[in-house]
Amino acid sequence: MIQSSRIRLLCLAFLLGTSLVVPHVAAAQTASFDPLIAARPSFDPGEAGDLTVRGLSVDSVGRHVGRRALRRLGNRSGLREEPRVRRGEDRDGDGSRNVLVNDPALDTIQSFPGFLPFEFSTQSETSVAIFGRHVLIGYNSSANQPLVNVGGSLFFKHRFWSAYSISHDGGRSFTRGFVPPIPNSPLTLGDPSVGVDRAGHFFYVCIAASTGADGDFHLAVQINRSNDDGDTFGTGVPVVVDDGADKAGLAIGPDPHIPSRDNLYITWTRLTANGGEIWLSRSIDGGATWSSKPLFQPVDDGLNSSVAAWSAPVVDPSSGRLYVAFNHYSDVDADNVRVLVSEDAGATFRFLAFNVPGAPDSFAYPNVAPGILNDCGPDGFRNVLHQGADAGGGRFGLSRYRRATRLLPLPAAAAFGGRLFIALHSSTSKVFGDPTAGSEINLLYSGDGGVTWAPPLKLAAYTTAEPNHANPAMALTQDGNRLLVSYYVQQIDERLRTDIARLRVAGNHLRLEGVDRLSSTAFNLTPSNNPFPVPGNPFLTLSYDLGFTSCYDIGEYQSIGVSRRPGDTSGPIVAAWGDNRRTWTSPSDSTAPGTHAQADVFSRRLDDEE
Repeated sequence: MIQSSRIRLLCLAFLLGTSLVVPHVAAAQTASFDPLIAARPSFDPGEAGDLTVRGLSVDSVGRHVGRRALRRLGNRSGLREEPRVRRGEDRDGDGSRNVLVNDPALDTIQSFPGFLPFEFSTQSETSVAIFGRHVLIGYNSSANQPLVNVGGSLFFKHRFWSAYSISHDGGRSFTRGFVPPIPNSPLTLGDPSVGVDRAGHFFYVCIAASTGADGDFHLAVQINRSNDDGDTFGTGVPVVVDDGADKAGLAIGPDPHIPSRDNLYITWTRLTANGGEIWLSRSIDGGATWSSKPLFQPVDDGLNSSVAAWSAPVVDPSSGRLYVAFNHYSDVDADNVRVLVSEDAGATFRFLAFNVPGAPDSFAYPNVAPGILNDCGPDGFRNVLHQGADAGGGRFGLSRYRRATRLLPLPAAAAFGGRLFIALHSSTSKVFGDPTAGSEINLLYSGDGGVTWAPPLKLAAYTTAEPNHANPAMALTQDGNRLLVSYYVQQIDERLRTDIARLRVAGNHLRLEGVDRLSSTAFNLTPSNNPFPVPGNPFLTLSYDLGFTSCYDIGEYQSIGVSRRPGDTSGPIVAAWGDNRRTWTSPSDSTAPGTHAQADVFSRRLDDEE
């Protein structure tokens, strides 16, 4: 999720003939006009942050300090374990195998008298699809949103955040573009999920805006199709118009009853006045038409919350079985991962059982989200990875790190031959938001379609040298014999890098063959949470890139892709991730003046090393 629904709706203001009011240096005010505020759900995990999901609003958090991790904010004794020897080393050395995916020439600074500079220079949150030598990478980009000044008010000509890069040489070089919007809409809003069918048609799914039945603009889930190997994409098609839509995921695979036909499945989070729901849209005609229905609409029972979000759909290509893994927030420290499965192309679903002792029910896998609680200003109280000193002054004594990147409990999933894999990032503490905790990557594995589960396999463990691990992504090769899991590692010097775990799948057994560095260099976080107090809002923070909300940096997911051309077992394997190794120089009137890290997208071919 690149920003909250309120901010997304605010972005629609200019479409209704109203200028978007932005931070004004001379007036030192940040007044905003939101014509769609009445349509905004009263619950919004992006607006209020991770605490509100657990019933802790900005107004009530002080009364709940003793019940949750906030009671431990005074304990900053640090990390405690000894370092371990790594199982792999960086094979890149000079970085020649890391490829810059986005075009840095598109990044811009737009300045207007009396306003903060608009430094549109952030790219992250990747999704990869591959067909033979054709490699498609979708990602968020703030670089394509030109502003104009009309009578002292600023208007966007358009805001296209849904970017892509296409390669026809297996990921060694790329050309770049932005997917077209839905007709008459100047908005695409990112959160990409890309895929390819067995005929070689690429698909790009994102959050966007579309005209509703009332004639006004509303949030929508959009899909674009490419029939020319990803060189161009057709006009955006609204899969569903939904003001609560967020974080859509695409899965493509054979129909279980008509194996020659590929079905398209999209799951998304619907934010409502009472919480969050998981919904499904299905197309059996290549994306031309869609049918939609709810999959999970939880009700708070005092232990499980009314909020489900962040789904990961995957199709087992050997059977057409559809799995949907997602996070069900709880009213206690550990959230619950749940998995729905359909044997009939999404017509009916059942829950898979984990049978974990002490879980609230047999269908829940408890997982404490990683990160420490940080005051992210307009984005609420967020669990984040952070770097540098605490700027202080956060609400209720919370930290307020200027360089922070928020984390979401988004699972990664893969399936083949009845085998199901789910990767999670997890806190090392049983307490949500524990400032003394680290984080790790855990792999859940079932060899029989979720009937039974092996004990979780720890792919990346906490050490003092490498205290944090986050945002896992995974892919299975076409034969189902090799599993690749990538993730971020935060080092003891607080810089980040990406690693790749390689596993061999043999029957019902997994063997970890090694862990290597994926990115050729570690990098700093960007200044994404800079205090900018104004009258009436003393806790306001802003990213140096005003196109994104506070505490947004590397994005909330990364991706690995393998070739889906039938029989192509030797095709390229490509990983892509948000990466801040390059620098950006902000002007003197920026919220973060001077030279600092900026967010780009990098990729690497993994099959070159096999």
